[in-house]
Amino acid sequence: MRLALRAGLGALLILAAVGPAVASAQSPALRVHAIFTGGQAKNFHVGQAIQVDVRNAGARKITQVCMTPAPIARAACSAATTIAPSAVGPTTVQATLADGTKFTQTFTVLAPATKVGGSRAVPATITCQDVTLFGNYDRRTGRSRDPFEVAKKGTRVGLYNVIGPGKIFMWDYATNKGGFATRSCAQVG
Repeated sequence: MRLALRAGLGALLILAAVGPAVASAQSPALRVHAIFTGGQAKNFHVGQAIQVDVRNAGARKITQVCMTPAPIARAACSAATTIAPSAVGPTTVQATLADGTKFTQTFTVLAPATKVGGSRAVPATITCQDVTLFGNYDRRTGRSRDPFEVAKKGTRVGLYNVIGPGKIFMWDYATNKGGFATRSCAQVG
């Protein structure tokens, strides 16, 4: 009985020692997932901000992400790892690591969301001359605080949640910055 117990304990110790080595030896893999939606990894919509990364890449960092068709408000290829699909239909993302290794994934993009106030961005364009994005909104006073970016007329943004009278959280596609701003200054479409 003792011998069987020792053998079983020994096997468990060996598995515990080998387990991390096996896990770290997994192959790198491209991962594309939506931000603000709890890790959604498929059924992306036009204008939905998505994050591109490579799991198990070790110390190798992504140096370039290319999207075909090109993402909203960005060049087809850039160092940005957060991008938004621009067209309905097949979309291909390719991530290049610092050592030149490339990973590619193709998926089908769905029509843009049209209901403001959910976890999916509704694509819009800034229509006012200058719109300040704020880092915080104080519901008690109804005032925005901590300005950090001014979006010019024509800036492409994604509209998310209404957070107060006339205030909404929006995502600037070109700068990858999100903040609170005046809802009436963004036209859907």
